[in-house]
Amino acid sequence: MRTVCGRGPGEAGHTPETAVWRVLSHAARDGPQNMAVDEAIAVAVGSGRVPPTLRFYAWDGPTVSLGFLQAARGAVERETCDRLGVKIVRRLTGGRAVLHDQELTYSLCVPLDRSWARLSVGDSFGRIGAGLVAGLGRLGIAATLGKTGGPVTSARAAEACFQMPRMPAVLAAGKKIIGSAQRRLGGAILQHGSLLLGVDLTMHQAVFPGWPREDPGSGVTCVRALLPEVPPRAALEGALLGGWVATLNIRAAADELTTWERQEAQRLAATRYATPAWTWRR
Repeated sequence: MRTVCGRGPGEAGHTPETAVWRVLSHAARDGPQNMAVDEAIAVAVGSGRVPPTLRFYAWDGPTVSLGFLQAARGAVERETCDRLGVKIVRRLTGGRAVLHDQELTYSLCVPLDRSWARLSVGDSFGRIGAGLVAGLGRLGIAATLGKTGGPVTSARAAEACFQMPRMPAVLAAGKKIIGSAQRRLGGAILQHGSLLLGVDLTMHQAVFPGWPREDPGSGVTCVRALLPEVPPRAALEGALLGGWVATLNIRAAADELTTWERQEAQRLAATRYATPAWTWRR
């Protein structure tokens, strides 16, 4: 693996025991493939096949991901999605529906070892979220974590992730800019989330029946609204990675999926994430 961030071995701030995380940067894939790759990585991390892994990726077209336990009815306008060409997939993680469109997506998988196993879900959200806040700071965006148990606009609006300002939301200028979801899978924690680079509020209103009608942008913001221009993807990835390197005291090395992960992801995409039985299970 090639070290791409962090000090070298033996330099100040790192010890020989400092964890080296694998970093993956992937081109756009469809929803089933993206979700399948995340699960394959989580299984591989949990079984010790690979080190802790941070993955950055994109989507090959607008896609709604439903939370694992979320009821699809009332959460998303299925006929509208069909008409607009918006795909729908169900995640392995919890939370509420997200429209993946103009964003940079991350997934982070860590083994449930001594440093993570003792954390509550809220504490692990907080630890990972601190890295996101630090990463946004490197881009010049002042951000904070949402409060635990914060309010939602309404029961219907709560079906959309970006109308939920409470933890694990990351807020900028008081509005949500990153939404995340988590799952403990075997021996690993999987968390993935979306950094909004832009936001099509008209599409959000069309796709989500509970999205606010009178002031659709009241609770959400994006990088384009906060910076003079959206940085290149490499700069965005570098900033977020740097935030985790700083807050988690890790080193990072660029790498690729293993053969086992690629094969497992192909199997999961075909047998689970691309099937109506999985997507519309609730």
